[in-house]
Amino acid sequence: MYNRMVVTSGTSLLNNNRSLLESEFSNFFQVKERLTDESFSLSDKVIQYLSTQLLSLDKSDLDQISAEVSMVAVLQGREQLVKAPYITLFYTDSFRGRVAGLVNKKILEQVYGATVRMRKIYELDVHKRTVLNRALGKYLSDISEALEEGEPNTTCFAPIGGYKVMTSLGHLVGNLHHYPTAYLYEGSTVVHEIPPVIVEINESLIKENHQLLKKFFDGDCFIYEELSPEEQAFIKEQSVMFEQVDELVALNPFGRFLCNQNKYYKYFKSKVYMEESLYREINRRYTSYWKTVYDEIKDLIFQHESNPADYRATLYHEPDFSQLDLKGSSYHLFKGGNNPVFRALWLYNEEDDAYYIAHIWFDHDVYKREATATIKRKKHKGNWINITEQLYS
Repeated sequence: MYNRMVVTSGTSLLNNNRSLLESEFSNFFQVKERLTDESFSLSDKVIQYLSTQLLSLDKSDLDQISAEVSMVAVLQGREQLVKAPYITLFYTDSFRGRVAGLVNKKILEQVYGATVRMRKIYELDVHKRTVLNRALGKYLSDISEALEEGEPNTTCFAPIGGYKVMTSLGHLVGNLHHYPTAYLYEGSTVVHEIPPVIVEINESLIKENHQLLKKFFDGDCFIYEELSPEEQAFIKEQSVMFEQVDELVALNPFGRFLCNQNKYYKYFKSKVYMEESLYREINRRYTSYWKTVYDEIKDLIFQHESNPADYRATLYHEPDFSQLDLKGSSYHLFKGGNNPVFRALWLYNEEDDAYYIAHIWFDHDVYKREATATIKRKKHKGNWINITEQLYS
């Protein structure tokens, strides 16, 4: 019997309730997918409305409300899933992805007894290949971490929602961890399990070629004919890790995932330091928050290394403080999640390829009250603790 699930959330819940949504929010399906402050606020209203409406339905109707809920309902009905499962639910960082994911969360918790942990999937822009590759590489890394928290006999892996590429690539990572992939056709009560295929990765290949791979890991794409003969030979030999379009070549999502595994952090990751007094404060008052802290720092690094301009609203949140003058300061304010609240003062030093986390707030009111004074007095001095190994172990 399963006691855990790892599930990807799509938008079937929204399509199944289109008329209900449009009766209250007539332009809901015309709102652009990229989240802005305005659409984020609107999504909160939609989540509240839709959750209230759906939670008033009979359970037999709720069992069919979305592919994600149906999977849980069928497994519980067949006594293959405990009555209070722990579910890691992946959702896309978009307007409709956020609405569907958080409504699914409320239903699964209030009706099906689940404890649901939300994991964000970043920037799945299918129109921008290099952006998509980076985002899918991170998605695979996050799926891998979620699967490693459990084991195949007691964890159901069901990448059923979202783009089809999420399901196919998810199955590949599931194979690495020896997980079968569960699938449920909407409206059906039959859960299909695709057994894992043995996939073996030669670790020495990555270690011995880490300098070459880091070039591709840090960059987006390169002109194939301008690469060295050694690089061209490696790409031909390890074509499973690369993709070529016309004259350009880049690491594909699977290649990015292989390099991005935590065990290779010494080869591919930037160093990360935390101010000593902050480190001690978290150990003293917020020990249970360390997992959140590490996840948020990884998200900060992903956003900064992917495309800082696309994540300006979260990486550089200082414009929210109109009275703040940042002249002479290298620090920025990072706006993370809200459950729990995570706001951080950070900087990146290109010379030593390192991130410095100088302050973290777990209370939004305290953050609003202290941020200006904290960033003004913060100098890049003092004592720093290297948390890189802890972050990736």
